[in-house]
Amino acid sequence: MNKKVLVIGSGIAGLSAALRLAKRGYQVEIVEKNSKAGGRLNQLKKDGFTFDLGPSFFSMTYEFEEFARDCNIEMPFRFIELDPLYSVHFSGNPKTYRLYKDIHKLAEQFREEEPDFEAKMEKYLKKCAQLFDDTVDIVIK
Repeated sequence: MNKKVLVIGSGIAGLSAALRLAKRGYQVEIVEKNSKAGGRLNQLKKDGFTFDLGPSFFSMTYEFEEFARDCNIEMPFRFIELDPLYSVHFSGNPKTYRLYKDIHKLAEQFREEEPDFEAKMEKYLKKCAQLFDDTVDIVIK
């Protein structure tokens, strides 16, 4: 194949698209406006500290695994499931909120702040699942 493709941006989406296209035989060129690749997966180094600028955790890990299989590469890391996903602290509030995967544990924390939290969250998640199912092939694939 002698087709050429230009990928704009070397963030995770651009790099993964470029690798998948190259594996299919396309000649791929990547252009990036910044001085280094990574997009939102970059770091800021200041005063001896390093700050991640990207996600704190990955969702949809199966997409990464599918990508590795598609490109015949070994995952350079392994996923560790987190629960809670993270904790939130608000200034002036001594309470720590933990974002659990288990909706019952999550609801227990918000009982005072949000009556019927569990029922409302289940309704919200059901709507989110429908939106995801309706758009996954367009947005993700």
